[in-house]
Amino acid sequence: MAQPTTAPHPKPQPPEPTMVAPLYVDFLCYRIDPAFRRLEPATRQRGAQEFLAVVRQSEARTRVRPYLGIGLRAEVDLVLWAIAPDVALFQTLVADLAKTGFGAYLELRYAFLALRKASPYTQHHPQAFETDLPPRRYLFLYPFVKSREWYLLPFEQRRSMMQEHTAIGARYPSVRINTTYAFGLGDQDFVLAFEADEPADFEDLVQALRESQASRYTVRDTPMIVAAFTSMEGMLRGLGL
Repeated sequence: MAQPTTAPHPKPQPPEPTMVAPLYVDFLCYRIDPAFRRLEPATRQRGAQEFLAVVRQSEARTRVRPYLGIGLRAEVDLVLWAIAPDVALFQTLVADLAKTGFGAYLELRYAFLALRKASPYTQHHPQAFETDLPPRRYLFLYPFVKSREWYLLPFEQRRSMMQEHTAIGARYPSVRINTTYAFGLGDQDFVLAFEADEPADFEDLVQALRESQASRYTVRDTPMIVAAFTSMEGMLRGLGL
């Protein structure tokens, strides 16, 4: 009599990704040409007001969060965190800003394009920037790349390491994370945007995360850009315009 055979247990597979409508982000990091500060005050003021008007006109379809980077990062004086359902809207915004008297003196040092997407490791939940939560005082922005070896690990092993990673983050509730995905959209896998009212809290979190198992698979997590949240008017005042 033939012995019954036992089917092998299937290899654990990642769950099917949760489908969410595309929502894109573009972190536009600008440096001011010093020549702008040598213009006549009236010319500077007119250029700044033109810049402000373009941002306001775009608000119907593109949400923009302004941040001051001056004094915190040598090559980044301001950051515009743009959020929109269509990448083309970012191109229109950047082109229109460049036509203003102020925008003509801005150099776009970094443009980190990414999109909102559900994580394969945890239950999907909206990122903080998608909700009505007010922005925290500081933005800590950086692109993030993991090694190819990471993606070849068994899914359950990766999920276990990410659970450890998440547990470490939970010890720092004063730091809010926004994870956006950038595979094929740039040189990075993710663009991470942390928010905190106290920079020391974020520094402690990053130091703790260095000791996690997942950190051994990090290839690159620079440049690290720190900027302070403000209003559009406050950003222009903070730049001395």
